[in-house]
Amino acid sequence: MYFNDVFLYLRIINLSKIKKMKVLNIVLLLVVVMAVGCKTQKIAPKPQPMNSETVVSPSDNASSNVKSKEERFSAAKGEASDLGSKRFYIILGSFGVYENAQKFKKQLMAEDFFPGILINEAGLYRVSVNSYDDEGVARSRIGEIRQKFPKYSDLWLLIKKQ
Repeated sequence: MYFNDVFLYLRIINLSKIKKMKVLNIVLLLVVVMAVGCKTQKIAPKPQPMNSETVVSPSDNASSNVKSKEERFSAAKGEASDLGSKRFYIILGSFGVYENAQKFKKQLMAEDFFPGILINEAGLYRVSVNSYDDEGVARSRIGEIRQKFPKYSDLWLLIKKQ
């Protein structure tokens, strides 16, 4: 509502000066509240993509478009000490909470996987089902898992940063 409209409205209804002041105060209060309440909200910055790359393997269609990421990590507390000794890991899940990673590990064990939990420098828990020293073998296994377990088609390859 514009101020000119308010004053025109006040003249039309012919209010006394006291009533006009009350109405004007209310209108001004509403204008202030609207001005303060309608501030532009801060918009969160766009998330930056993770350091991942898509690698295409021409030999096996099921293992094509394998996402991979290189990072530093180690075996999580309570895991086998040799778990972090290989170079390539097939990751089926990532979690910020260790207990959630443990639950997922138990679920995978019920599906005849032999999972292990890794923790990266950022504190994320990676649930790995296989580890290899040979990248080709790891990518081949990814194709096998995708064919046998379509629900895990978003699995990816974790490469240990040297």
